[in-house]
Amino acid sequence: MKTFIVTLAAILLLMIFPLQNVQDIITAHRIERFDEIVYGATQKARTAGRFTPDIISELKSNITNVFPDISEGEITVDVTTTMKYKRFEFDDRETIHYEIGAPIKKVVSLNKYLGIPDEDNIYFHKMEGYVLSEVLE
Repeated sequence: MKTFIVTLAAILLLMIFPLQNVQDIITAHRIERFDEIVYGATQKARTAGRFTPDIISELKSNITNVFPDISEGEITVDVTTTMKYKRFEFDDRETIHYEIGAPIKKVVSLNKYLGIPDEDNIYFHKMEGYVLSEVLE
């Protein structure tokens, strides 16, 4: 009987690892999907010469459509909104900077079992960089 109780406790304790592995795969997929949405928006900004209000609103709506647990207010968007033009040699004046982030929720599986509250079980993923404008003067 003691062996059965110890085995049952060990199985329950060891179930954390395969469940966390599955949660890590889900989180990686969510981050990859977020990066794809941001990449699409940056390519539109590249051809437009800046992040237009339409590109920003489409970006936010795409993120909220793919991730229904994220509200539009949780998404941070710090981008270049002034027009940038392509030069014939590299010039810092043609760069369109972006910094876009959103929370990825439920990172740790069985968080309540491990004593982690839901509000702490969040990873804030941020994608930042720059693209070069393709708009000619």
